[in-house]
Amino acid sequence: MRRTVMPVGAGIVLFASCGLAVAQGHMHGFGGGMHGPGGGGFHAPGGGGFQSGPSMMPHGSFQAPRGYRAERATRMEHGYRIERTRRAEPRRIEHSRRANTEQTRRVESRRMERSQREQRELRQGKDVRRAERLRSNERTAQKRQETGRLEQHVVERHTQIQNARMQLSGENKERLHQAFNIDRARVRNVNFDHHVGRRIPRHIHLFPIPAAVFAFFPYYEDYSYFVVDDDICIVDPQTYVVVDVIDAGYWSGRGRSRVAGLQLSVQEMDIVREGIPADFPDTAIHLRLALGAEIPKDAQLHEFAPFVLDRVPKLRGYVFLAAGDQIVIVQPRDRSIALVIDRA
Repeated sequence: MRRTVMPVGAGIVLFASCGLAVAQGHMHGFGGGMHGPGGGGFHAPGGGGFQSGPSMMPHGSFQAPRGYRAERATRMEHGYRIERTRRAEPRRIEHSRRANTEQTRRVESRRMERSQREQRELRQGKDVRRAERLRSNERTAQKRQETGRLEQHVVERHTQIQNARMQLSGENKERLHQAFNIDRARVRNVNFDHHVGRRIPRHIHLFPIPAAVFAFFPYYEDYSYFVVDDDICIVDPQTYVVVDVIDAGYWSGRGRSRVAGLQLSVQEMDIVREGIPADFPDTAIHLRLALGAEIPKDAQLHEFAPFVLDRVPKLRGYVFLAAGDQIVIVQPRDRSIALVIDRA
């Protein structure tokens, strides 16, 4: 009996010692042990009991749970992202400003290029129109000069012919009258102007001047003729311009002198045209505007502007009227036509 009690007591003592050792180990592990630094520790299960040394956690430290560590890491990462965003914001703003500046520069550059292109096209269009206008003006001026030269030549030629014709004797006037075949050369339904200096239509049939005329009046050589009513119109067959008109009064001796006492150069004709506005009142007269013809008494005559008379003194003493597209210069003494020129 005594042998049995002793082993049991020894086991109890041993168990109590183990419990005390475990209690000391826990208190030492959480910093509440009795031992100082470097004191004993507690082995993990299967480690063979208690152990002291540096393998245990240092005094005052705490190992947080895994869930807490993950949440703290997430908060730290979020903070890092906020900090990176805060630090990157100035760079982002500067980049955006530069991008906007570059885009504005490109837009402005395209706008300027478009404006310059439009200005070039506008200048080119203006240059083309200006060149066309200049060419048109040159053609008009050239045509006016040619017309003026032709008119001047016709006036000079007509004056020469008129002077010679008015010197013919009564016998030669009758011979001249009989030489023309008036009935055969007569043109009916005339709807064009056939006064001296005008160009007649090309479809008008012209007849050659009878050869018998040249024996006593050579001035009609190289010309042709046609007849309107009883008036014989002498025409240049190359230009179809009327150079002389022999009216019915010439044969009976009732005709007036058709000699034009006025001759103007091309430049002087241009001055006359410039002195008469395009909207100048038109005089409605119903007569053939041939040199020497008499203007009716009821037709109003006008004086030339002072600056025209200053530049063309020979017009002093003459008056004029506008009839259609022609300027008729009149001798006021007998109201006879001294010169007819085109307005354009």
